[in-house]
Amino acid sequence: MKKTWIIAAILTFAFQGLSAGELPAPIQAKFIRILASSAGSAGKVYCTNAGLAKELDKVGVTADTGSKVAWASTEGEVKSFKAAGKLVICPKQEWLPVGGAIAIVEEGGKPQIYLHIGHITDSGLTISDSVLRIGKKL
Repeated sequence: MKKTWIIAAILTFAFQGLSAGELPAPIQAKFIRILASSAGSAGKVYCTNAGLAKELDKVGVTADTGSKVAWASTEGEVKSFKAAGKLVICPKQEWLPVGGAIAIVEEGGKPQIYLHIGHITDSGLTISDSVLRIGKKL
């Protein structure tokens, strides 16, 4: 219940007034931390993007190539991480059909989470019910 409240508070209050486009790296890092934790990957995410890896480190997440959860910065990474059996979190909803499991995007000035249930299942990881309730399913 506490995680649900935290996620809801972040979505509702913290990000009002964001402009269209990709979310800033510090905000992405916070969402990635919550989502990775929700999937049982406490404190580790595979991330090749140096800038985002730095932001992840600031929120207590280590960039670890062995993690079952990965952040994809490109469509190519989405495909390769999916092929490696990882739960792929990405910044574009359009990448969900090609292998992304979770997309964190900006909509109407607020962050929104999209879920591709098939790719989540394919990863072998289970996402918490609180994330499943707030995410939009494709």
